[in-house]
Amino acid sequence: MRLWWLLFLLFACRAQGLPEAYALLETGRLEALRQVAQGGGYAALLAGSRLAQREEVPLAERAEYAWRYALFLEGVRAFEPGWEAKPAWRVAAPLLEGAKDPRAFSAWERLLPEPEAVAALLRLGEGERLWEALFRGRAYEALLSVLPPGERPDLRAQALFRLGRYREALPFYRAWAEADLRGYLGLGYALWRLGQRKEALVAFARYDHPEARLGQGRVLEEMGLWLEAVAAYRRSTPEGLWRATALLERLGLRKEALELYLNLAQGDSLYADDAALRAYVLAGELGLVEAREEAYARLQGGLGLLLGKTPPPPPPAPEGSPPSEALLVEALVRAGKEAYARGEVRYALWTRPRDWPSLVPLFYRLEMYREGIRAAWPTALAYPRPYRDWVEAYARKEGLDPDLLYALFHVESRFDPRAVSPTGALGLAQFLRSTWADVARMLGEPPADPFDPESAIRYAARYLAWLLERCGAFAGLERVACALTAYNGGIGYTLRGMAQQGGLYPFLRFQERDEPREYLAKVLAAYAAYRAIP
Repeated sequence: MRLWWLLFLLFACRAQGLPEAYALLETGRLEALRQVAQGGGYAALLAGSRLAQREEVPLAERAEYAWRYALFLEGVRAFEPGWEAKPAWRVAAPLLEGAKDPRAFSAWERLLPEPEAVAALLRLGEGERLWEALFRGRAYEALLSVLPPGERPDLRAQALFRLGRYREALPFYRAWAEADLRGYLGLGYALWRLGQRKEALVAFARYDHPEARLGQGRVLEEMGLWLEAVAAYRRSTPEGLWRATALLERLGLRKEALELYLNLAQGDSLYADDAALRAYVLAGELGLVEAREEAYARLQGGLGLLLGKTPPPPPPAPEGSPPSEALLVEALVRAGKEAYARGEVRYALWTRPRDWPSLVPLFYRLEMYREGIRAAWPTALAYPRPYRDWVEAYARKEGLDPDLLYALFHVESRFDPRAVSPTGALGLAQFLRSTWADVARMLGEPPADPFDPESAIRYAARYLAWLLERCGAFAGLERVACALTAYNGGIGYTLRGMAQQGGLYPFLRFQERDEPREYLAKVLAAYAAYRAIP
């Protein structure tokens, strides 16, 4: 009777076009799962993950299956709910420990700083390996409880600092500094947090490193010693150079600031494009033609659009032959098993990362845009145009360039309609619920579902058009820049900041937040890419 039932299920699944391995998987029977698990590919991993849940399977076998599946989920870094690696490690870790498998320590380490993982590591580990694992896993209290007196003052000092126990950290930073000058960097920051500025400056001075010079500059700036701060910043990091230029401008030393902007614009730091733009503006105000031309030449990325400089188009992706998984993926989709199809494509990229040019179209076929874009970056293949009918229709309705909407969604969510940010922004267009409700009122309707892609596109188009109206004091791409900055930072923040600073370009330089400026550069870069790709 059991054999007849298994044959019936297999026939029914095959009639729907389900490939054999998945037909066996669908039965859920132990023998069938074992048969699939002994094969290869994603189906084998999935069968193994189900066998790991079956208590009738020997413990060592369950542990091995769970380990493999957790490694897979960790490796693919999928963005889909249910594909997180941590739940898989929560299954694997106790199985491995129960089987006395030495990999148990590594599995539990991945779950730090969860209390159960801390307890497990304290059972399984000792010495340097344990201390390092607890530190990496941010289990600072546990680390402090097991570190023997006199051992690893560097770890103890940093753990105390990250727990906000700065005064307790001081003697351990000093002990660390006796053996390694890097300890003075942490000592300087701990003293600064305690309000001991002069002592902090002495500590920073003992470590000859750009990061220490940045710390010196921050303290000196806070003390109002701006010229001394500039001198420290000049020998520090790109962030320090960026801070130095602001101080020089506020001191009226604009030519000196221009020199630093041009220097900063030569690198590939986060501030390079911002520095080139500011150098261009400043050189124009100072009437320095050659410096302005130099700044223009160094300006890269999306901010160049504001000056009429179009970035080069993204490079084409290498040619790829049709992947062997294509037919299997289509068969699974036809059978209504898209989850299996997504697993197959993820497994293929995980095992054959060099085949990404041929696999990325399959990711897009299955609406896994975030993962496809990540694999194809920075080629032209990383700029898909999903939801084309909706994007073009709502862009036309609101008088927008569809490529601008594509660029917006590309930066906001990588076209993931299920995206949720750490700050609570939702969906394809990453609206906060309060802003979503505001747009619903503009449209004269109850709030729609922010995770519905068509609604997200419709709301984003209306909101962006409204922001462009509010930025009517500007024209062309400067108006677009105003609206995009407001999309990220808020229209009130943006318009107030521009009024206080005296215009778009001073605001972009001196606004209190870095994020809106960097967001603008990213969206404009994506906009340029979409405009360059047919």
